[in-house]
Formats: sequence, C-alpha cells, structure tokens
Amino acid sequence: LDVTIARGETVALVGANGAGKSTLLRVISGLQPLSAGTVSFYGQNLARCKAADRVHRGIVQVPEGRQVFAGLSVEDNLTLGAFSRRRDKTVPNDLDAMYQRFPILKEKRRLHAGNLSGGQQQMLAIGRGLMSRPSLMLLDEPSLGLSPLLVQEIFEIIRRLNKEQGVTLLLVEQNARVALN
Repeated sequence: LDVTIARGETVALVGANGAGKSTLLRVISGLQPLSAGTVSFYGQNLARCKAADRVHRGIVQVPEGRQVFAGLSVEDNLTLGAFSRRRDKTVPNDLDAMYQRFPILKEKRRLHAGNLSGGQQQMLAIGRGLMSRPSLMLLDEPSLGLSPLLVQEIFEIIRRLNKEQGVTLLLVEQNARVALN
C-alpha cells in the first residue's frame, strides 16, 4: 500500500471487514509493528519510532469502538489525552476548548465515561485525541454502532475539525456513503 496524505487533507479508506484498514492505522500509530516497508511522517521514517514518540510528533489514533476509560470521569479521559503535554500550561485552555466544541461533555464532565451514550463516547474519544494537539488524526470506524442521526453528527464534527483546525485526517470506515461524502 502506498498512500500519501497532504497536510490538511482528509482521506477516507473504505473497505470490508478484514481488509486490513484498522491494521494500517495501528501500524501508522505504532501500536502494531511494521512487517515491511516504511511509514514516513513529514519526511521522517517512523519504522523504529515507538507509539508514544509518534504522539509527540503529532500522530494520534481514535480507536475503533471508542475505547474510553469507562471507570474514569469524562474530564479525566480528556485530560489523559494531553498526557504527552502534561507540563504544558495551555492544557486547561484546551480542556475548555473541548467543552466548547462538545457542550454535552461539559455537562457530563464529572460522570464516568462508561455512563455516556455511544455518540457521546465517540465525541469523548475524538476530544481526547484532540487534547494532544495532533497534526494527523487517525479515525478508526467512527460510525461503528451509532444511529444514522449520530453518524451524521459525528461526521459533521470531523468535517469541522478539518476545516476549522486544519487537522489532517485519515479515516477508516465501512460506511462508504458517509465516508466519501
């Protein structure tokens, strides 16, 4: 596979279950070792770069199935997204920005993340990823298990992220119609 994604671009990778889409994201984010070839980011080969170092370089993955920390509060989940920036004095400002972007999360900030609906958990997973201030966000099946109305809302959020913040997005999705729109 040879994929080039320009800065600020949104690329959708569409395919059936088992086609290797999620594996590709895990390889790019460093969660799965590369078996052959190279992964380059801003001209640097990341083949030997650990996952945590990739986050420091600006790559973040929003995993399939959201994978929020169910027993932690919404606010703790968001704050964990900024773990690599924990000494950065702007983290509280970014937390406020997430609450402005996702008002329902502010309303539920003290609740355990496991008590949120699927759509709210997806917003939380995206917000958690944004807290690291990524330049490349890898989104793995963001519509998985959501109602059609919530799918529309999540994809509108994704469009705004790209337009307003210039985040480069690699989106893996089975729902071809939604992804290609």
